[in-house]
Amino acid sequence: MALNLLHLADIHFGMENYGRLDPATGLNRRLIDFSRSVHHAIEYALDHDVHLAIFAGDIYKHRDPDPSWQREFARCVRRLVEAQVPVVILIGNHDLPNTLGKAHAVEIFDTLPLDRITVIAKPEIHFIDTRAGQVQVAGFPYLTRSFVLSREQYKDKPLEEINQLMMEQAELIFRQFAEQVDPRLPAILTVHGSVANAILSSEQSIMMVGHDPIIPLSVLTNPAWDYVALGHIHRHQDLNEGQQPPVVYSGSIERIDFGEEREDKGFVWAEVRKGNTTYTFVPVPARPFVTFRLDAQDGDPLVLLDAELERRDITDAIVRVIITVTAEQSDLIQERQIRERLKAAYLVAGIAKEEIKAAPRSRDSELTESLGPMQALERYIASNPDYADRQQALLERAQLLLQEIREELPV
Repeated sequence: MALNLLHLADIHFGMENYGRLDPATGLNRRLIDFSRSVHHAIEYALDHDVHLAIFAGDIYKHRDPDPSWQREFARCVRRLVEAQVPVVILIGNHDLPNTLGKAHAVEIFDTLPLDRITVIAKPEIHFIDTRAGQVQVAGFPYLTRSFVLSREQYKDKPLEEINQLMMEQAELIFRQFAEQVDPRLPAILTVHGSVANAILSSEQSIMMVGHDPIIPLSVLTNPAWDYVALGHIHRHQDLNEGQQPPVVYSGSIERIDFGEEREDKGFVWAEVRKGNTTYTFVPVPARPFVTFRLDAQDGDPLVLLDAELERRDITDAIVRVIITVTAEQSDLIQERQIRERLKAAYLVAGIAKEEIKAAPRSRDSELTESLGPMQALERYIASNPDYADRQQALLERAQLLLQEIREELPV
């Protein structure tokens, strides 16, 4: 018999980018969006006889959740627990306190304690009873220095060396996990972190950006595991596709910003069997994000927009318009008329004018709208030899700025 697993991650309750007040509830509409998507996943799971649910980290937007966010997540967990479904909650980077000894964002679920809820705040293995039998869940929360290193080990050391020390200790823990599991029982590993070869929403390999220590994929593909449930990267992907065990990021449950515009959002439904796990990615009705890129050199922006609206549905979408104009055309853009045409949208996030100096421009076939900001920066650096020796530092700094914009700044 297969163990039916619901795998979600990065639900980020409290993410209010592009939100507005819902008069019926008094809540930010984006909180309602995120909650709706999680409940959609739970409804699917309950309808398909779920045996175990794993939330693989980042329950809230940040470590000090508003009581309204906590209430919404508690309602989600309650539906599962009342249906006699065990729930595993892994701690992600957004759930961690910034002060030693302070409670993490979901610690209340562990403190009460509540039957059928397991909170994993440090690397450890749990044996969990389900209606399909007992299962082993090894949890590895977001990697911090205090998890694996003493203060003396990382004092005054550069970041690169600290990350290397952390990964050496982390790999040891993963190996110990694999040695400790009972080979007779299904074994699931859940990790919140950055794994080598994972792809970000910007299409940029994670090996090139960020300050996260990178977990080698090889330590997760040990045959001791029947399924590896990942969180932290918002794009759904299987890093061990076509092989056992599946090493899967479920992706975030809702779109955070326009960087995730073209990604389906959802959860993973896995049927876990010893050595032969299968899974399906199930999309949720996440709120659409739509970008219209118009070039005033190609014609009247209003006419161009009308043509785009003929083929693209913006009902209840978050929409932005980016218009390329010359200096002479800039004052001729009729924003009021543009907004009138976009009245079916949930929100017009902005109408931006990108002014160019030259008249008719040549179109670089490589510079398309699908080019992400990190790719654009990397290409710019590659074309300017003076920046070559600072490439990694520039990419890391840019990624931090993008992360702040995407996850912290309200619109």
